[in-house]
Amino acid sequence: MKKAIGISIIALSVLSGASIEDALSAGKVSGELRAAYIGQNNAVDTDTYGTSLGGQLKYETGSWNDLKVGAALYISQKIAFATGDVSEGKANNDLFANNAGSYAYLGEAYIDYSANDFSVRIGRQQIDTPLADTDDVRMHPNTFEALMATYTGFEKNTLIGGYVKRFAGYDSGNDISEFKRLDGVDSHGTALFGVVNESVENLAVQAWYYKIDNITNAIYADGVYTAAIDKTLQIEFSTQFCYFSEEQNSNIEGNVYGIGAKTTLGLLSIGVAYNMTTNPNGKKVINGFGGGPYFTSMEEMTIDSMEDARAYQLNAQIDMSEMGIEGLTLGAMYGNFKSTPMNWNVKESDFIVAYQINDALSAQMSYAMINDNNKNTLNNGSSDYDGGYDRLFLRLSYNF
Repeated sequence: MKKAIGISIIALSVLSGASIEDALSAGKVSGELRAAYIGQNNAVDTDTYGTSLGGQLKYETGSWNDLKVGAALYISQKIAFATGDVSEGKANNDLFANNAGSYAYLGEAYIDYSANDFSVRIGRQQIDTPLADTDDVRMHPNTFEALMATYTGFEKNTLIGGYVKRFAGYDSGNDISEFKRLDGVDSHGTALFGVVNESVENLAVQAWYYKIDNITNAIYADGVYTAAIDKTLQIEFSTQFCYFSEEQNSNIEGNVYGIGAKTTLGLLSIGVAYNMTTNPNGKKVINGFGGGPYFTSMEEMTIDSMEDARAYQLNAQIDMSEMGIEGLTLGAMYGNFKSTPMNWNVKESDFIVAYQINDALSAQMSYAMINDNNKNTLNNGSSDYDGGYDRLFLRLSYNF
């Protein structure tokens, strides 16, 4: 946190001068209040639950010579009476720091320069790329210590490049509030470059390269074609590919292939997706640093850490706006994940409700059922059997 605060102090000194008052007076305070509950009923282990109240408070200055400074405080305060006892193993840690502790940290602290078609941001920030993303599924999004640059000067093309050093958040491992190296130990970070192209009507394609120090080199690409057949019928086809090349005996190597299709008719959307991986013996693929880009990803399960994976997903969504309830969507998904080398076969069913009540207030509910009753074993012969679990997640958000 000291480094991030230092960045903000230096940036404010850069802004000092005759126009500092104008930049500060044009600044904006924004934020979000969140209340969240999670409860997990485990088939084998002790059931867990947790409740938190928190959110984020952000300030960003106005522009001065195309420069802005921003900072955001992320907070999660445990509601003790509605959270399981840590000593009894009943606390669910998804919303907290280690040992179900409350936390507060500087999730964002950056300098931003934007002029014409070019922008660059350095410091703690939210970023969304295929293998490094916010994955905002609990109390706060992942944020990254990074330098990110974007150029949009080519018509219908966006160039993105940068360097990511560390990250914090739900996907970063133990203690959500601590910024950690990408491998948790000694990785120097990730250099990345991407191109997003929308020059062909109804078609969006992107391609990315990641050099992840001490972990892997990765190439990712996908394409999505969308067409409206008439006023009520729309179809979508998508494909993806990812290649991992191992570094420093990380065991992360292999190829990922994916296809998907979706049709929307009025208020109803129905989709299907398939992913497969090919790996050398004992190797695996990863989500990257976030929720991952794979078409079959569910609320809990993905093909992350699976060898020679085969996964498919069926999904459906109903937009209740068509029935007069503006902002309400209902969704359901079913996924099956298999790995023959790992003797792995897990099924998951998800039910999701999202309600944008008004411009400021929204509510989310997800209920995931993970069926893991085949007593999976790992390559070393040890058991990874947990019998599965059911997990309920509720979140209420208010933006200001």
